[in-house]
Amino acid sequence: MAVPHYAYLKMKMPGTKGIITISGDYEKSSACAAASSRLAESLVIAAEKKLLEWVVAMAGKQPDMSPEVKESETQGSFKPAKETKKIPLDPEHPERHSVIGTNLDSK
Repeated sequence: MAVPHYAYLKMKMPGTKGIITISGDYEKSSACAAASSRLAESLVIAAEKKLLEWVVAMAGKQPDMSPEVKESETQGSFKPAKETKKIPLDPEHPERHSVIGTNLDSK
């Protein structure tokens, strides 16, 4: 049932003789944050290096792969409705409109 307050580096909790307050050290907190940031960055770099090595190895095994993207891969699955209707949003500004399909299901 402790309540931490990270901005003030304090933690309060109930004790047998009243509230116990524990204070943190800003310098130690800053040093720990910097060290954990360096550790996280080194782990990300190591993971990216491993992935890059794997990609290079796979490219070396299959030199006949072309980097060109197939047309079917560039097309999305979204198909616009063939019959649409423009609904004006503002009568004073005809360029502001919404387009909806005319054959929409009632659901």
